[in-house]
Amino acid sequence: MLALSGCGRPTAPGPEETTRVQEAGRAATKAVVESLGSQLKAAIQSGGPVAAIAVCQQVALPLTDAARSGLPDVVAVRRTTLRPRNPQNAPDPLDRIVLERLAATQPLPEELIEWPAEGPARFYKPLVIQEVCLNCHGDPAGFPPPLTEALAGRYPEDQATGYAIGDLRGVIRVDVARP
Repeated sequence: MLALSGCGRPTAPGPEETTRVQEAGRAATKAVVESLGSQLKAAIQSGGPVAAIAVCQQVALPLTDAARSGLPDVVAVRRTTLRPRNPQNAPDPLDRIVLERLAATQPLPEELIEWPAEGPARFYKPLVIQEVCLNCHGDPAGFPPPLTEALAGRYPEDQATGYAIGDLRGVIRVDVARP
């Protein structure tokens, strides 16, 4: 776990606060990964990558937000990336700094926490491209025409292609209230 507190921000809180943020962040990211992952797998099995695109457009944002349910310390959950498919997943300035740091870090940490001067702590879980991800996020020259058409129709400003296995796709960010 990496804790970031640069750019003139105060140092990270003590171990108890760090543990509380980690536990809340891990629970929320697990909920996102399991829920969205199962929906995408089902869609791919039933209708291929085009069906997965529909799930991402219609279900991903509500499922991500719902991951905070039952977690009283979690203020918000979102996915963000430097190369968004959905403009709603574009990074804010602090997310951009974190994503740029991660993109320059090898090996990637499994998670990290950012402690902004104000507002909730931010727990980040990096998302890495796996083989199945390449169906929709790989080289667009190899996409079947129906997928190319679906992407163009649903995401005309898509930046989320051209990835290779192991690339940083983005992060799940969990905002955790401070005491």
